[in-house]
Amino acid sequence: MTQYLVYFKTSIPPAWIAVVDIIIFGNTILGFIFLRKSVVLEEQDNLIRQQARHIQNLEEMIRNIRAQRHDFISHLQAVYGMLQMGKPESARAYLAEVTADIRILSQTLRLKQPEVAALIQQKAALAASRNISFGLIVESDLEKLAMRPYNLNRILGNLLDNAMEAVVFLATGDRYIRLEIGEDEQCYIISVSNSGPEIEEEIKEKIFETGFSTKGENRGLGLAIVREIVEHHGGQVRLTSQPTTFTVTLPKAG
Repeated sequence: MTQYLVYFKTSIPPAWIAVVDIIIFGNTILGFIFLRKSVVLEEQDNLIRQQARHIQNLEEMIRNIRAQRHDFISHLQAVYGMLQMGKPESARAYLAEVTADIRILSQTLRLKQPEVAALIQQKAALAASRNISFGLIVESDLEKLAMRPYNLNRILGNLLDNAMEAVVFLATGDRYIRLEIGEDEQCYIISVSNSGPEIEEEIKEKIFETGFSTKGENRGLGLAIVREIVEHHGGQVRLTSQPTTFTVTLPKAG
């Protein structure tokens, strides 16, 4: 089958060219307007989702406060019963556990980031369910946090999970993790310690590498994620022993 191309030499009126140029220019402008609107709508959608998560975390904190207030009378009755039975040591141990829960709640209420406070409360409850003592010291409200709370929660979640995994095989009385949140003039300083076995020196250099783990295959992502997030936001993370402590330094906003 033979095809032919026929070319007719014709002149296009300048008015037509102007009309075509106007149409192309108009379509380009409309394209930029629609693109800008889509970006704005996406930003608004993200903001709405963030606000929804913020409200959800606040509601969860309020539920925790109400639950503790509801249980407080029962705790007092239990302590009174132990004292009546002549068991002061049992009463003292019971009170220590109750006051630890209250202390953690009061510490997290100092934070200006309710998402972070909610995560810490959840991890503290998880530690309690595993018979792990959870120490918490909050000396900063994180008001000038330069990253999204979501990313700080990824850092804290991985560090606290690793700490619990390190001590869960110890005797119950030896299981202990500790979270400290502090600051200086320029940075926030967050440290997570645990009473687990000391990490060998040759492993310290590899522990932040993707895929490296002492827990078996398909592990070793948590600490790599921590380092990636921290360094992306201009911070540093370091490991020291003994006790095993991961310290994260994050610059403040501004």
